[in-house]
Amino acid sequence: CSLVHAPLPLHTGLYLLNRAGSGVADTATATLVARSSRGKEQRSRNLGLIQSSRAAARIVTPLVSGELFRRSCAAPKPWSGTLPYHLCAACMLAAASIPLLLRRSEREAEEATEAQLREGTAAAAR
Repeated sequence: CSLVHAPLPLHTGLYLLNRAGSGVADTATATLVARSSRGKEQRSRNLGLIQSSRAAARIVTPLVSGELFRRSCAAPKPWSGTLPYHLCAACMLAAASIPLLLRRSEREAEEATEAQLREGTAAAAR
């Protein structure tokens, strides 16, 4: 029960493309976390949490995916073995709005801070 029967060069090319994308995403994530952390201690803690959560995911994910794959191999032919991929796609769709929500709350906090500064400046000018 396999999802894709690809020749070795195609599989190797797709794997290298995946690794390149992961490298860019990992670097971008670490950079964003480092830039958004306040102070050296918080930055160190946040980067450590990212590394620890990735390590835990590397342990848990193969176990969960293997079980999902095993269970979905009994499905009819076009869907046989696809459950882990469908679940990952659903999780990505669910998580896609998180950065937008975080950015909106960050923008609202910045606007509130600016409003407080304007009020403080206006009160001091009187």
